[in-house]
Amino acid sequence: MTSITTTVTTPIPVVPDERCARRWGYRGWVTIVGRQYGGRAVAERKAERRLRFLEAATRLFAERGYTDCSLADVCAAAGLSKRQFYEEFETREDVLVAAYDRIQDEAAAAVVAGLSDLDPRMDPHAAMHAIISAYVGSIGADPYRAKVAFIEVVGVSERMEQHRRERRHAWSAVIESTVVPIVVPGGRVRGAPGLASTALIGAINGLTQEWLLARPRPPVDALVELLVPVAVALVESPDRI
Repeated sequence: MTSITTTVTTPIPVVPDERCARRWGYRGWVTIVGRQYGGRAVAERKAERRLRFLEAATRLFAERGYTDCSLADVCAAAGLSKRQFYEEFETREDVLVAAYDRIQDEAAAAVVAGLSDLDPRMDPHAAMHAIISAYVGSIGADPYRAKVAFIEVVGVSERMEQHRRERRHAWSAVIESTVVPIVVPGGRVRGAPGLASTALIGAINGLTQEWLLARPRPPVDALVELLVPVAVALVESPDRI
């Protein structure tokens, strides 16, 4: 029998799942914390199930296309039930959004790591090459992830398009406030705020889409070599400001 260990501490108000609260009108407080099943924390098991859904959805949407996959297909690919799906997501589109965000968040983490590893003696071209390599490498190393991030999310719904736009704006802010000042000390992005960085993002999106559809598919390094001059051209160095 699966063991259940329960630890009761000073009552701490924990809001139940929002969806359940709406459905059942729950207004109570949960005071039991640290609950474990089979020696594993509930939060750990929940995070593991969510990851299984995201990984299965990413592979499935990339292989078959988002519009051709049902919620049941995602559950089957993850080896989990619909009940478990609804504990994490409300709709099939929700898991697409979450998979897309996971891809973008991990790419952002790769860029941050790349920035921290930059040698201050690098010239702007070499530094930009390192940062774009970090981003493209994070997404392009796995064609499944790239296809979801640049093809399958396009045109899904008005909600998805708005979400993609918000992510582009977030990337623009990172490029202008963090990447450029480190790569080109004292430099700045050309033109009005957001426009040049959006141009770079558009170049990355369009080029990556063509790379995914190309047969044979060029190496990821070929994308970087094309994108670096574009990025450098969009930055004004201190002596030209």
